[in-house]
Amino acid sequence: MPEDIQTLKKHYELVIVGCGPAGMAAALNAKIRNRDFILLGSEFCSPKLSKAPQIENWLGFPEIGGEELRQRFLNHVKEKEISIVNFKVTSIYPGPPYTLVGKDKSLEADAVILATGVSVGKLFPGEAELLGRGVGYCATCDGPLYKNKSVAIIAYNSEGEDEANFMVDICAKVYYIPYYKEMVRLDPRVEVKKGKVQKIVGDRTVEQLDLGEEQLTVDGVFIMRETLPAEQLVAGLEMEDAAIKVNHKLESNMPGLFAAGDCTGQPYQLIKAAGEGGTAALQAIKYLDNLK
Repeated sequence: MPEDIQTLKKHYELVIVGCGPAGMAAALNAKIRNRDFILLGSEFCSPKLSKAPQIENWLGFPEIGGEELRQRFLNHVKEKEISIVNFKVTSIYPGPPYTLVGKDKSLEADAVILATGVSVGKLFPGEAELLGRGVGYCATCDGPLYKNKSVAIIAYNSEGEDEANFMVDICAKVYYIPYYKEMVRLDPRVEVKKGKVQKIVGDRTVEQLDLGEEQLTVDGVFIMRETLPAEQLVAGLEMEDAAIKVNHKLESNMPGLFAAGDCTGQPYQLIKAAGEGGTAALQAIKYLDNLK
């Protein structure tokens, strides 16, 4: 079901970011109303649901297993001929139209629904302050800026290895700090560090990475998480209690930008995520209609 990234168009009416219950529910409503949209996700949609041994409160399906319900969601989407494009958005530039940037491609949308779930872990000290000034989330996007310089890549999964392997041909030095166990394809020229990040240090730009017992002198730091913090994804997005602040229409503080699911805050409930996803799509369609 995942669609090739090369089939993406340059512009859509609506882009839905995230293929969990909120994102898939939004996509279903957009499809039923015959809108020009795309659903962006990951290779494995909704891992949190897949790990739930039993779901007690999904109406009409008492005591269904999490993985069984996830497969039902995916089958429903497939039956509606909705493709999930494996595309990780690294930044979104405000609009409308909004510009969504990824590793290998960018696209525009008149409206966006964020259904990105909850980012695991807190930001590193110094990360938010130095974002765009040496801190980034896509090494291959910004690689040429660091020619003959030193960078560090902090990775929560093996995706970071590809980024490090790319950068090692550009940079004078590449450090790799893995937050996972088994590395599989890392270039031997990349220097692995086992310490844990204490702080990203710099005045106006990144100068050092503090690993506690060791200080790395670097010009750039790239952080490869499964899910980007929403406030780092879209500059100017209003947050409240570490969640995207939305009204009852699921509108954010930015025109045409909606949010649904766990990224809008507690309660972190499956039924709440799906409901918000469907509602966000309906509100986004009203917004698009008003644009005309």
